[in-house]
Amino acid sequence: MHRSGTSAVTRALQVMGVDLGDRLMPPVEGNNPKGFWEDIDLNALNIEIMNALNTDWHYLAPIEPNLVDSLRKQGYLLRAVELLRQKICNTAIFGFKDPRAAKLLPFWKEVFSHCRLDVSYVLAIRHPLSVVKSLAKRDGFNAEKSYLLWLGHVLTSLSATTEYASSVLVDYDRLMQCPEQELNRVAESLGLKINAAELQSYISEFLDEDLRHTTYDLNDLLLDVALPPIVHEVYKTLLNVASDKAPIGNQALHDQTEAWIREFQRMKAPLVLSDTLFSQKIAAIQRVAERDHQIGTLNQAATKHDGLTANLNQAVVEYLDLITSLKQAAAERDGQISDLNHA
Repeated sequence: MHRSGTSAVTRALQVMGVDLGDRLMPPVEGNNPKGFWEDIDLNALNIEIMNALNTDWHYLAPIEPNLVDSLRKQGYLLRAVELLRQKICNTAIFGFKDPRAAKLLPFWKEVFSHCRLDVSYVLAIRHPLSVVKSLAKRDGFNAEKSYLLWLGHVLTSLSATTEYASSVLVDYDRLMQCPEQELNRVAESLGLKINAAELQSYISEFLDEDLRHTTYDLNDLLLDVALPPIVHEVYKTLLNVASDKAPIGNQALHDQTEAWIREFQRMKAPLVLSDTLFSQKIAAIQRVAERDHQIGTLNQAATKHDGLTANLNQAVVEYLDLITSLKQAAAERDGQISDLNHA
């Protein structure tokens, strides 16, 4: 899920020798000042795919399972295969992240399978209340929407990856508290080795506690009236997985995930309605902005017109004054002529 420490987790993979590519999205002050660590080309393709599916990262309704067939017919599967082959051709271990991939994993798994890649998944989670606060600040989303966004991203990523023994779940708060311990745990799960110098550089130069603006306990969630109970249930379970109290690939988690997904899918109608209303709201805001721009343009034209009118009025006044002066001069001249004739 967005705002879940995915950038910090992805940057940590370089410590283990994972190549993230040389086409990375630049940092944005006030958003991700330390960088997104997202490949520009893969991110752009994900955005284009979502547009083709008439959805976006912040839409709540789950993407239908038949999306791969639809995208294959539109040529996106071939494009993704070609792009990924370009990225991995000169490296032994390539990694990429884009939170949109959590919603598009059925598509990307088809790509990985076609390319015959040995794939591992690193799933980042963060306290849902922290995500809610971050999205409220950055995007102005209400809490109900953000909780459901968190749930949709987490469940889709879990459903698509729990069968992989090399998958690993990382809790962002645990990473910030014990970075060396967490990275050793990730490296062990992925079968990778940590570069000690890179590790110290990551901890001392990249991680910044000031960038983590909120920390909450698990039960703080229960104090938020906007919380869907299923979110607390999912997060509580995943904290046990992230602390190795339960393996990510166990059958119990797989079965529980399927049950959560069925519950989430039963929400489809209100989720679709929410997305529709949100789209209508954005469209209305855009129309108001366009109207305000048009009003501003008309006001400028009116101001210019008023200026021209004022100038014309001034010219008329000056013209009338000139006529009056000429009449007075003519009267004086006629008077002088009359005096001469009389003389």
